[in-house]
Amino acid sequence: MVESAVEGLLSREFLDPAKARDLERRELGQILRFARSEVPFYQSQEIWSGLPLGASVDRDVLAELPILRKHHIHENFDALKARRLPNGELVAGQTRSSGTTGRPTKVLFGGRAIRMYGLLAQRGMRWARFDPTWKQAVIRLPQNLPRRPDGSVLADGDAHRSRGWMYVRHWFHTGTMVGFNRTNSAEAQTEWLQKERAQYLVTFPGSLETLVYACQGKPVDSLLALHSISATLTQGMRDRVESATGLTVHQSYGLNEIGTVALRCEAGRYHVNPEHCLVEIVDENGSPCKAGETGRIVVTGLTNFVMPLIRYDTGDLGVAVDGACDCGRTLPSFGTIVGRYRPMQYTPEGTARHVNIIQATIAELPLEALSGLREYQIHQFRDGSFELRLATKDEDNTRLTDALRQVWDAQTDVPPPLRILRVGEVLPTSGGKQQEFTSDFFPPIEEGS
Repeated sequence: MVESAVEGLLSREFLDPAKARDLERRELGQILRFARSEVPFYQSQEIWSGLPLGASVDRDVLAELPILRKHHIHENFDALKARRLPNGELVAGQTRSSGTTGRPTKVLFGGRAIRMYGLLAQRGMRWARFDPTWKQAVIRLPQNLPRRPDGSVLADGDAHRSRGWMYVRHWFHTGTMVGFNRTNSAEAQTEWLQKERAQYLVTFPGSLETLVYACQGKPVDSLLALHSISATLTQGMRDRVESATGLTVHQSYGLNEIGTVALRCEAGRYHVNPEHCLVEIVDENGSPCKAGETGRIVVTGLTNFVMPLIRYDTGDLGVAVDGACDCGRTLPSFGTIVGRYRPMQYTPEGTARHVNIIQATIAELPLEALSGLREYQIHQFRDGSFELRLATKDEDNTRLTDALRQVWDAQTDVPPPLRILRVGEVLPTSGGKQQEFTSDFFPPIEEGS
């Protein structure tokens, strides 16, 4: 089964554009017909009843449908679950978004959608020409690394080790994977990398930049390539890291709520994984942007029949493109992602750990404790104190603030002051993005970064 799936991925990458459009129309028609037939949330919307949904549906029809936002999932979780599943499909798991700008978003996944995690991860590593027999080092937040046997997250200073790479090991034979917390200091991360001597490093853009500054170059001479995940790698950051290390930084774009959405090719475009999802770049009215325009990245999942997300607003901004890509691949694509930038290397020691305490506490609370939470922002002042700004519609719910205060005050070291403030809304930056963490220590972002 895996062999045939990989062959399918390969054949899709350079498929004749006309045939690719026919496949997209069939797959889009399938998920839209299913959503209208089996998902109460979509059935309740009048616009869906008159939608022409034959065996083949052009993507232009999506512009007639409303955008699905995070709060819609929070408020209509049960209504978004399919009442009946296709033959052979089962609920295989669930994911929760990091909740870095608001209440974590829980989504149920079917087996088909879960399988795509490993298959699409392998596609990205194949494009990067990674040798799967070598060692992979992963530096992520504790809650995003494999847990210890007792179910607890990895402690700072400890390391995880497994026989295969994350996601990919379920489908392919690979070398060793080792993991380390991002909340460890840059010096500790460097020491760990020099001890492990991995060939590939997977981590956040800010962590790559921090390591480069700390080491004034490549953290360890064994590294052959870098893989940036989760946050946006600006062009300025890419230039600095690649110049300092002599290594190529590869990048994917994905969401916990959907999976791996797109992979960045050597020509600089993000190619959508069309077997798994469909991407639109839209303006404020939900209409398609013209080539060169920046708009919201909206994703429709094509493989998750357990809980279909149709026109899901990712909260990210991207640049629309047209025409063929110089890499030769015919997969749908978009340009630069305008996303969240966090230059953590300018902040005081321990900042990442303190930010993660807040994020992890919110992510691990039961959803009923997050009732009314729409979004939040953490700000660090010059005196080292923090302010947590909560945008809620329910000021009477104190479970969230009580839990945050308890965890914050229970730190081994004396924590910096934390003020918790309720606000009407978290204001976006001038570029239209929500920033989950801001700091007075961050320098202005230079032109072109």
